[in-house]
Amino acid sequence: MSRESRREQRRWQRELEAELRALPTYEGETLDGGDVAPLSRRLPTPPRRRLGRRSHRPGRTGQLGRPGRGRVSSERRRTVLTVAVTVAVIAAVFTASLTPLATALRGVLGLGADRGDSSTYRFLATDALGQPVRWSSCDPIRYVVNPTNAPDGWRDTLDASLAAVSDATGLQFDDEGVSSASTTTSRLGPGDRPDPVLVSWADPRDEPELEGDIVGVAGAASIGGIYQTGSVILDAPAFDEMERRGEEGLQRAVLMHELGHLVGLDHVDDRRQLMYPSTTVQMTFGPGDLTGLRILGEGPCA
Repeated sequence: MSRESRREQRRWQRELEAELRALPTYEGETLDGGDVAPLSRRLPTPPRRRLGRRSHRPGRTGQLGRPGRGRVSSERRRTVLTVAVTVAVIAAVFTASLTPLATALRGVLGLGADRGDSSTYRFLATDALGQPVRWSSCDPIRYVVNPTNAPDGWRDTLDASLAAVSDATGLQFDDEGVSSASTTTSRLGPGDRPDPVLVSWADPRDEPELEGDIVGVAGAASIGGIYQTGSVILDAPAFDEMERRGEEGLQRAVLMHELGHLVGLDHVDDRRQLMYPSTTVQMTFGPGDLTGLRILGEGPCA
């Protein structure tokens, strides 16, 4: 502040104090609505601060650490660019959330929830020692397929799903061809050796277990504490609709879920695992699923 400005400020302060001293004073309380002596004249107007021009050089820092015009302009461009990039990234993430790239992109950007806990898994059955009932680790799981009512691309979907379960467990699957067996026939059979696992597609009108919004059911039967056979039944109209829409990934997810039941996994409450009761955005086995599948593949050789 210049010397002249300081003088104007002090002069205004003295005039204001003089006017305030001219106001009447009272002892005690005054009645509401009483007259107030007006000021002899208007309060003096405070002096205006005149800003002088400050010299600057573009791109250099001015006095007192204040940036010159060039520096300010540069910072503004950087801020606008940062905001623009941020908005673009948010828009990309929002758009990607509607596509299969959502999980990968959000993971790279550090957005969204993680993939779940590796301890989130549950077994269909356990023995007296608390160990899960499992398939023999040294024998392949034999299966047959009844392709009646199956979608056109069923073979590729089944092969990819079996490969995913085999990779996660170490268990092997042995294809014993096609079959006309009914889903109502017991897979244990009358002989010493159970029938192979049956994979089939059925119409909900013929298969009560597929009523409502159920798109698949699966389970395994054990003898002597070892799984020996089982079945996987899939909703034929639902799979046809998924194929019509080009949702092969969803078909695989449903089939992998049911094969998870076949080898011994039960449902969990974590939406980030494929063994969640309903199909959500999870299209592959989560960390908890993979932990449970690994344990199921480490069973005894029986």
